[in-house]
Amino acid sequence: MECSFFLKESKRVAFLLLVFVLSGLMLQGCHDSDAPTSMNSKNEVIIHTGDTQGTTYLIKYHEAEAVPQSAIDSVLEAVDVEFNLWRPDSRINAINAFSHRDSLFTFVDENGLWSSIWAQSLDLFEASEGAFDPTVQPLVELWGFGLRKRSEVTPMAVDSALMHVGMTFENIDLNEVERDRNYQFTTVRKRNPRTCLDFNGIAQGMTVDLLTDMLEERGVKNYMVEVGGEVKCGGNRMDGKPWRIAVDRPTEPVDGDYNREMQTVMNVSDAAICTSGNYRKFYEMDGIKRSHTISPFSGYPVQHGLLSATVHATSASTADALATACMVWGPKDGKQFILDYRNANPFDRVEAYFISDDGEGNWANWVTPGWQALTAIEIQE
Repeated sequence: MECSFFLKESKRVAFLLLVFVLSGLMLQGCHDSDAPTSMNSKNEVIIHTGDTQGTTYLIKYHEAEAVPQSAIDSVLEAVDVEFNLWRPDSRINAINAFSHRDSLFTFVDENGLWSSIWAQSLDLFEASEGAFDPTVQPLVELWGFGLRKRSEVTPMAVDSALMHVGMTFENIDLNEVERDRNYQFTTVRKRNPRTCLDFNGIAQGMTVDLLTDMLEERGVKNYMVEVGGEVKCGGNRMDGKPWRIAVDRPTEPVDGDYNREMQTVMNVSDAAICTSGNYRKFYEMDGIKRSHTISPFSGYPVQHGLLSATVHATSASTADALATACMVWGPKDGKQFILDYRNANPFDRVEAYFISDDGEGNWANWVTPGWQALTAIEIQE
């Protein structure tokens, strides 16, 4: 079975999901101050925008008091300092650099983010049979961003990198140390010194969940939160209807520019919708467009034509990771994986939408049985 791991870089452009506002609540200009766009929170939509994790974020809510920008910044900084591979002082970079077999990397997980992301990642690693794998970093590093090192990669180097991939006890393990049932500190043991972590397949989704948790704790019930294209919505829009989120249609660049077109528009309420895929950064082989995806099983670029996988789920971290796993499995095995996961985890409310290259110059679409019930607008070809 040929599989793949989606190369989801932290500095990617959020082009796969577009927050499409069909209720007439369009943004009026841009925002770059520390305060929300609107402070009349009981009567107007409040908007926060900015940069984070090498991409952008957008938060909209209404019928609530304005949330201080500092509260949003605190959540974003907490995630960034732990998991951003582009940040030299991040915890993940320190763990990746740690290379001792006979000692432990010890730290205090003040916000509980490591225990949360580790537990979720381990569950999804096992559920996906390794398709979702945060230890893929050695392969990502080997092939380079956008496969830019493709011409330099040798079979020997691939075999060497594969020896360090796998979220298993033999490679790397995380534990919490308690005393009298009180948390003391967290340890990471690297039995394989060259095993490294990359949570880009789940971290943005987790960030969205953390932001929505913070909003709900402050009494916000109707909101839309988007980070790098990963979205979660609570309640409804100002007009009482569900939030509407659009999925982009794969388009070819014209003179280097993309003409963004919608593939479909979904109703999203009290759920998340996340997309994995990089069909605008593909290479062509045997007449089929292939995404810049690396297989953690073969160690080579993917050999299937799945261009994007959009997943609806209760939490953004689940939707994000499942979409990543689908890009691993490809169109055929990805369908079965999603259907099996969906049946085994009904409370996650999982639905999916695949866009593939059929090998004949056409897009092939596939959806789970419940996807049509979420569809707000069918886009005609």
